[in-house]
Amino acid sequence: MKKKIAGLLSLIVLLGVSVYIYAAEPLKVLSAYVKFGGVILPTITHTAIETVSSIDKILNAKISVDFGDYSDSTATARIDYSVDGGSVEQEPPGEGITIKNNEEFFIQLPDFLESNTNVDYQIVIDFRDEQGTIIKTVTFPSGTQPQHAELTDTVTKDVTASAGGIVEFNSGNQQYESSKLEIAPNSLSSDAQIIIKQLTIEDYISSTEQMAALYQVYSIPDNIEILSPIKATFYYGLNPTSNKFVLKYKKQDSDNWKDISISNTDLQNKTVMAYISSLGYYGIFEKVKEEDKSYRPKKRVVVKGRDVFRFNGLQQGDSVKIYTTGGKKIREISSGDADGFKWDGKKDNGDYASSGIYVYQIKVKGKLISGTIAFVK
Repeated sequence: MKKKIAGLLSLIVLLGVSVYIYAAEPLKVLSAYVKFGGVILPTITHTAIETVSSIDKILNAKISVDFGDYSDSTATARIDYSVDGGSVEQEPPGEGITIKNNEEFFIQLPDFLESNTNVDYQIVIDFRDEQGTIIKTVTFPSGTQPQHAELTDTVTKDVTASAGGIVEFNSGNQQYESSKLEIAPNSLSSDAQIIIKQLTIEDYISSTEQMAALYQVYSIPDNIEILSPIKATFYYGLNPTSNKFVLKYKKQDSDNWKDISISNTDLQNKTVMAYISSLGYYGIFEKVKEEDKSYRPKKRVVVKGRDVFRFNGLQQGDSVKIYTTGGKKIREISSGDADGFKWDGKKDNGDYASSGIYVYQIKVKGKLISGTIAFVK
């Protein structure tokens, strides 16, 4: 009997040792899983975008992520979104972009609002273990309440004359500074709604001038006077490649532009800053080199079927590329005919582009010349 008991005990010990040996690796995996399942959750930091410029049509979200207890994992980020209540899309496609712990990064949806009015978006972070398996997914703002962004060209703010205030127009691109008016106390003649409106440039450009952006600053009621200069910052956007600009002003009922002194050009934030003393139209013009003008199209606005953009003086080996304002190439022209290089508004696939502002890039004699043109479908 004693021998049977001793044998049984030996068998139990042997089985225990075997279980330990064969289960050691799974136990390590379980331990890692428990570690990743800690109580400290990852957090996403993002200043929500509520309005997006209907001219620029770019949503570029600034994000940083604190991995929390997931610091040993890898993570990818993407934006899930739906446009005008339509189906949910994903950008970037696939698994998203790789991100690092507590490092600022941007996710852009180029041209996502080309023909729509609003978007619901969510930032989604997937955390993965060493095998690439998703161990945690975190969504901002939440899994059920997306961030809503309206497409707009106007921002309005009630400003009390005695207190002043800041009127800010968000282009939807958080990588760069927004357009804004910084109104000091007692700068206005009375309380008012102060409005910044971003305008398309088709009706304001000529063959000799290169306009990067156009804004209208006005008030309700319309008899408000500016008693002391207002600090104005205007975002000129992604289109220009020039680093020299001229700011011009004109009244609503005038065709004459007047130069305004620029106090600062911020190439990093793509803005110009000036002190303004009048309500009206403000245009940001590029300083174009005289020798480059001969290659540029003389027509700056073309209506579908009426005419084409003609790029002058180009030879075999030169090229013209057409981009959206979001940086997406839609057409490349590498050879011309007897009339020269020309663009009729069509994309590489033969379809017409949508109405809007486009960026051209001319490669001639080894140098690049860029500018903007407007196509009306």
